[in-house]
Amino acid sequence: MKKVGTIQKVIIDEVDEDGVICRTKGDAPKIDGNLFIDNDFTDLKQGQLINVLVEKSNEYDFWGVLIS
Repeated sequence: MKKVGTIQKVIIDEVDEDGVICRTKGDAPKIDGNLFIDNDFTDLKQGQLINVLVEKSNEYDFWGVLIS
C-alpha cells in the first residue's frame, strides 16, 4: 500500500486497553479501513489529531507508531 513508510495525520476514533483505533484523512468511520496503534497511547484521547508512521498494512487496515 502506498501509505506504508509515510507519516499520516490521523484522527482517533477509539482508545481502549489494547490500543488506539484511528482513521486517516479521507477515510469514513465504520466504512473504510482503520489504522491501529498499540504503543505509547496512554495519554491519547478520542477525537485527537496525531501523526503516525505507517509501518505495515493488509488488504484493508494499517498499523503504525505514534510520532511525537
